[in-house]
Amino acid sequence: MANDYFSSDPDWEAFASKHGYPLPTGAEPAPLETIEPMELDVEAARAHQATDHTQWTEKHPLDSIGYVARLATVTTRDGTELSVKISYPDTARLRTRGPKPLPVLFVTHGGGWIQGSHTSEEAWLLWPLYNHFDLAIVSVNYRLAPEHQYPTWIDDSWDVLQKLLSGNEPIFTTLDIKLHTHNIILAGSSAGAEISASLSQTCRDKGIPISGVILNVPVLCDYRHFPTQDAFTSYAQAADTFLSSRAMMWVWNTVHPSPASSAEPKASPLLGDLTNLPRHLIFVAGQDALRDEGIAYARNLESSGVQVDLEIYKGVPHNFAEFWELQATKRFWEDITRLLRQWLRVA
Repeated sequence: MANDYFSSDPDWEAFASKHGYPLPTGAEPAPLETIEPMELDVEAARAHQATDHTQWTEKHPLDSIGYVARLATVTTRDGTELSVKISYPDTARLRTRGPKPLPVLFVTHGGGWIQGSHTSEEAWLLWPLYNHFDLAIVSVNYRLAPEHQYPTWIDDSWDVLQKLLSGNEPIFTTLDIKLHTHNIILAGSSAGAEISASLSQTCRDKGIPISGVILNVPVLCDYRHFPTQDAFTSYAQAADTFLSSRAMMWVWNTVHPSPASSAEPKASPLLGDLTNLPRHLIFVAGQDALRDEGIAYARNLESSGVQVDLEIYKGVPHNFAEFWELQATKRFWEDITRLLRQWLRVA
């Protein structure tokens, strides 16, 4: 799918060279079947991310942009208590809005199902939205692999979404704001986007109306099941980029040791029925191993009659939006703000 998406953006190339981030070698991509998975040190990755998140939170308090947050727990079907973070505008901002219920952004974080937290999406997806919109943001800290098996992270997220939709869960009904539970948007990045896509298909099957779905650099299909009718060059091209296909192959092999389970649409939403789904915003990075599945999902949605806006950022890696200095990140912020504003019909 479109090799011209891959060549390094000059701005990213300069940034990566300055900070020591990997860039493509320029060599001809190897055949996918010859690429070996690269094992990740999960504990080291989690520890590094925890340090980063602590530092990021200290530098970016929500009250600096007029939001407050409440941490609470929701009990899942098996009795596990999950951390849920609810963020919403502070009293001063709400005073200008009045008593109208707030649209809800239901967020599932990225991290390959093996790491991640509430902070992941604040730094990656949500920060540009706080300044422009009055939203209630419900973030789920689902249980992670490899300690927990598929589909725990999807089921955890579904359990929290059901509690939100029920209208009688105290953590949602005792807030000093009202939630517009008929205006819920599902959102996530990377593996969190896979959860959002899976939840959207479940909601459709159960007749639960969802206002929209935001998928940022989404994981949507196990590489072992990618449909043959779609070109699949991004894994071959991105064998050694930032979030390499080699790393992503290891994640899939670890989370789904048997490829049989990942053939389910619950795990690989690209393989599911995409008819009668809500409108979608999909953001794809050109130098991302996940590029082609994001493009394929958008095209399949469109051919199924679903409203979809697809934005592709050429020549930047999977997690480019974490680097706020990049011009591509600034364009991403402008795009998501513009498109979400159209959805919410605010000036």
